[in-house]
Amino acid sequence: MATYKGIKGFTVQSLATDPSTPGAVWSSSNGLNAARFVMGGAGTQTAAIVFGGEGTPGASQVLTEKYDGTSWTEVNDMPAIRQSMGSAGTQTATLSMGGASSTPPAYKATSYEFDGTNWSGGGDLSTARANISGCGLQTAGLANGGFNGTSLTTTEKYNGSSWTSGGDLNTARSYSTSFGIQTLAICVGNSGQPPGAVVESYNGSSWSETTENNSGRYGSGGAGIATSGIIFGGNPYTGITESWNGSAWTEVADLATGRVYVAGAGSSNTSALAAGGLTAAGPSGFTTATEEFTEAPVTSTFKNEGQVYYNTTTNLLKLTATVFGTGTWASGSALGTGNNSMGNAGTQTAGLSFGGGIPGEGNSRTITEKYDGTSWTSGNALNTGRYGMAGFGLQTAALSVDGNNSPGNSYTTFVENYNGTSWSEITENSTGRGATYGVGTTTAGLLYSGTVSGGRTANVESWNGSAWSEVSEINTTRNDATGGGNQTSALLVGGQPGPAVLVESWDGSSWTEIAEVSTQRIGAGGSGTTNTDVLVFGGEPTTANTELYNGTSWTELNNLGTARNALGGLGNSTKFSFSSRWW
Repeated sequence: MATYKGIKGFTVQSLATDPSTPGAVWSSSNGLNAARFVMGGAGTQTAAIVFGGEGTPGASQVLTEKYDGTSWTEVNDMPAIRQSMGSAGTQTATLSMGGASSTPPAYKATSYEFDGTNWSGGGDLSTARANISGCGLQTAGLANGGFNGTSLTTTEKYNGSSWTSGGDLNTARSYSTSFGIQTLAICVGNSGQPPGAVVESYNGSSWSETTENNSGRYGSGGAGIATSGIIFGGNPYTGITESWNGSAWTEVADLATGRVYVAGAGSSNTSALAAGGLTAAGPSGFTTATEEFTEAPVTSTFKNEGQVYYNTTTNLLKLTATVFGTGTWASGSALGTGNNSMGNAGTQTAGLSFGGGIPGEGNSRTITEKYDGTSWTSGNALNTGRYGMAGFGLQTAALSVDGNNSPGNSYTTFVENYNGTSWSEITENSTGRGATYGVGTTTAGLLYSGTVSGGRTANVESWNGSAWSEVSEINTTRNDATGGGNQTSALLVGGQPGPAVLVESWDGSSWTEIAEVSTQRIGAGGSGTTNTDVLVFGGEPTTANTELYNGTSWTELNNLGTARNALGGLGNSTKFSFSSRWW
């Protein structure tokens, strides 16, 4: 039967510019009058205040500056020099808590209050400390963690005149970032090594762990409330910005000037201010840079994704982008034996895990386990125990290539073929290596990167089912990388040495550097069938972060339930399984 649409067609919208998605952007504003870092900051994007900090080499400051949405003006100084203090409140009712001074470098318990014109003394903290993470109001402030020779879990609450204990953090931390009010707050970050991504939520009396952010760091700026917050910058001189909606973190636009120990102000995750900070080690890294963050939805006439429209400027008929699901991790059955650094092959419902071990314990495992989508069962063992090998293929036809063989920690060139029942040794490859990675099948495989005697390798070898041949090397020598793809279309992601965000794409003949991942990946899991459709997850510094590559850019998806590294992955980018041991 003919339809009206079939006879008459349908309307195609004409637009002068392509429709945009909700936008997030940092824009530069007038700089501070004095370059400095580790200062206090409070207020909103259009009515902010910064005070104290470190400016001239080795000297703490008393300077106070106000921001009116356009420029900074110096106002009355603090009563005493301070840096690394906690801060809370508004531009006209500000609270400074604790901190340190460079002459002498003693930890302080003193609080100061600012009324918009003058500073005056407030009640002393019970525990003198610096590197405090503060939030709340002048009459209802919260001082979290800090440092007085050791990182602290101490939390104290202020009532406008005195401080009382508020219930300790679960994780001792310093140079963390807090936002929210005295009865509902978030604390994120830690200057431990590696920098922590552990996030805690406060209900007015106690702290509990909540969703980790994507990028572990410290010395970030922060703003907002416990259900709508934002953090930006941090170690190591990064511009990474993450938005918090009360349950999940999302990376948004980066600061134009990457920095650590930056002052923050703002009322939500859609309106914030970043001021000052340190862009590099030494006095040359002191900055006055000020940036404003804005995120606003863009009105669109489109009712759905995948809709045709005509761009009248470029004279092109175009299609709106299709948005796929964000993906969700669900718990599966555990391996029969806790393991790491093993080889993997197969799919989510027909997986294979083999070898592995705990580096340093002197045991290379021969374990083989099969997964049927529900549970793991034991299979026949490898002939040679090892860990850090590459694995590729299917549950019924897989290869185990190279790896470390203990004792002696030697890098093997052993290759074993699995027929669904048992392993048999076949043609060895040319370069023995550990911490390596591979993709493909038992008749068309690719082996790349890894650790060799004396260092790391850029060597790449191709397998045709009977013999190995060397092909074009990766551009940057590394090990502990991950990726996905096949013999003629693959990705290499992360690995050592850092920065572990490097990504290279293989087209069957050469490697090309492409868009980097947002989170460092060392010993991460990976899966995918081509170089335009790869998922990576976990890795070191220990993270739960998950990212998907679509051939152009990386998108962050839902985190793993448990942060971990040295894990394996198998399957495609939308249906996959993994197994690991975490540290």
